[in-house]
Amino acid sequence: MSPFFSPTERANELRPVIKDLVWEIWAHHWPETSIREKYISALVRSSSTLFTFIWRSWPNSEDILNDVEKALLFAIKAHASQSPRKTGEPYVMHPINVASSCAENGLDSTGIIAALLHDILEDTDTSRDELTQMFGLDVSEIVEGLSKVKSKDKAMIDRDKVLTFLKILGPDKSDNLLRTILIKILDRRDNMKTIDVFRDEKQRRYGQETIYIYSSLANILGMRLIASELVSKSIKPFFPDQFDAVHKRCDLRQKSYITEAAFLQDTIRKAVADRISVKFLHFYPTLTDYLDRDKERLKITSPPLKLRLRVPTIIDMYTVLGYVHTAGLSPSSPTHKNSMEGISVVSESWKDYVVSPLANGYRAITTTIVFHKETWLLEIVSQETEGIVDWGILSDFKNESLRRFYYTSLMAFVNNISNIENMRYTDLQSITSSAVADIQVRLGSGSFIRLPKGSTVIDLAYLVDSDVGLYCNGALVNGQHQSVEYVLSHGEAVELQTTDTPRVRQSYFQIMKSRKALANYQETVRAYYNRIAYETGKKLLFEFVSLYKVPDVVFQENEETQLICSPEEIIDVGLCRVSVTQVLESHGIVVPTEGFFAQRSIVLPRVVDDLHNLMYAYPDCCNIFPLVDEDVVMQHVPENHQSIGVIHLHNKSCPNLDMNRTIIPVRWQIKLPSEVPLRIAVEDSIGLAGKITGIVAKNHLNILSLSADSRAGDPHRYVNLTLELRQDDNWKIDENRFINCLRMLRKLKEVRRIDTSME
Repeated sequence: MSPFFSPTERANELRPVIKDLVWEIWAHHWPETSIREKYISALVRSSSTLFTFIWRSWPNSEDILNDVEKALLFAIKAHASQSPRKTGEPYVMHPINVASSCAENGLDSTGIIAALLHDILEDTDTSRDELTQMFGLDVSEIVEGLSKVKSKDKAMIDRDKVLTFLKILGPDKSDNLLRTILIKILDRRDNMKTIDVFRDEKQRRYGQETIYIYSSLANILGMRLIASELVSKSIKPFFPDQFDAVHKRCDLRQKSYITEAAFLQDTIRKAVADRISVKFLHFYPTLTDYLDRDKERLKITSPPLKLRLRVPTIIDMYTVLGYVHTAGLSPSSPTHKNSMEGISVVSESWKDYVVSPLANGYRAITTTIVFHKETWLLEIVSQETEGIVDWGILSDFKNESLRRFYYTSLMAFVNNISNIENMRYTDLQSITSSAVADIQVRLGSGSFIRLPKGSTVIDLAYLVDSDVGLYCNGALVNGQHQSVEYVLSHGEAVELQTTDTPRVRQSYFQIMKSRKALANYQETVRAYYNRIAYETGKKLLFEFVSLYKVPDVVFQENEETQLICSPEEIIDVGLCRVSVTQVLESHGIVVPTEGFFAQRSIVLPRVVDDLHNLMYAYPDCCNIFPLVDEDVVMQHVPENHQSIGVIHLHNKSCPNLDMNRTIIPVRWQIKLPSEVPLRIAVEDSIGLAGKITGIVAKNHLNILSLSADSRAGDPHRYVNLTLELRQDDNWKIDENRFINCLRMLRKLKEVRRIDTSME
């Protein structure tokens, strides 16, 4: 049996080996032997710390220690010639510190070794093949994922940052993906300890990245304490102008917290009356509490004070909640329940994250109270749930089911990243940061789906299935019917409902919060319009050849009429990218012309026969209304245009028309419905409503509904009007009255725009 060596003894045994590896090479950096001896001693102490953490997390870990020792010496040798860190110490101290953090938090040997070597490929001449041969495929895959993308072209820096982040998400194996991200988070934590040695601009950039990406990733994996530490170290460099003022307010609030928390504890103890063992953990206000991620600033108002109540079991959590609420029970106020004990429970504020954990595994009960005129957030945990509330995946990395849960949660975040090709680094920061507030809802099938906070039913529909989204007209949420615009809350049970009619709305661009759902929506609408465009293009082709007697366009095959044009060409005709004449001429078909010198260009007018066809959009530049305006043309909208309407309608003389693209004349052929809703954008003035209703009455039309609100802050407001039109033999008379009414309304100086839609 080999003798036992303590971690310290094992590290001291390595001293001569380490000295032999670095002594001559370090002479280039530190000619003085005393400095080299000092740093060798520092390496030995760091190695001892690393071995100690491994020994604590993995008892009987002789094999692990042997493998880690091999990687440690390899890293020391590989980084020996590298320039010292900005702090002056050998660079290899950094990977050793990161590996120690991994060992301290229970990562296995693969993760610890990968942490020791995480900069090897990026900073030394070591190849990935060499790394694989010495330490295995898993280690080399993780280290590759942690290596930055660096282009020679400085103009590609922003793109390189995006690709570097995506490399972190690259490992195929679930455990390797988790290890890669954990090492990257702990790597950033070690870098933030010495951030003040960098120039101001780099400090600010590092602080921003840390807050919006790395602390967010830590939150996604449930590591609240590490996430808070990353934020607290980033606030000063990222908000240097606001830091001092907020720091003073934070210090003052901490002082008042200590006294008030003691009083609140005594009050809760009286309410519980020693029936349950309750331990209190103080969450003193920190700078992290003042961070507003959405607006990239520090909050001016003071955040709620926090106090944790730790009880033995999950059942005790609900019991303590009942005691606290009973202490503040009084029927005198529906909003705040008053009590002689001084506790006021904010009505309906309590949240149960035990039955419905958050996407990051958070399992606690929270409730908001008012005590001595201060708002407090009470967090109730049990001995069973506290670890995962604070540490998430690091509460027990050895637990396979826990790793599987966080891998699923992580992939839900990854799958919500869309449009990678055109993504900017600021977009990536926004996506990652917003994922911190993600919610989960339960579908009718019993499965859970992750959504950004503020997501609606239509977000959910397009995340579940694009066809479901296209036909979704609402949902049963907790048994009650809600519209597609209903904002979902965490833990709600949702059963999506569909209709036979596809629903396409421009307003979805404003209400959808999930980028993935929005991308699915745009792709679905594009495919839907392509189907419509194919049928429209085919109809136009047949109409054209019939009108101008061009028999060569079609031929018979299997008793079916076939077009010589490809489906793509037919869709282009339907979308107004090209005219029928242009397509036929591209196939060598001569289109008849009139007269000897006639221009060989015949453009068939496009018929618009639906008042609410959202395939068409009406830009503000022309203020067109169907039937009312003449000399109207249409033009296909470029793919990157943020609009549902893929075809824009303009006046023939509009300067915004692109003369290099096809322009198609419009012919109206609309049968107006019995009820026509109008939305009139106006600049408010006294007596405006009377002017509008007077014009409607003058044209002998009936108003079914009229609404307006002049209290809005925007000077451009809206009047909503619904007119009734007869559908009997007099429909043409009412149509003419309607057209004349709109022409008169548009002459009012206060009217800016009139449109109609089903939204």
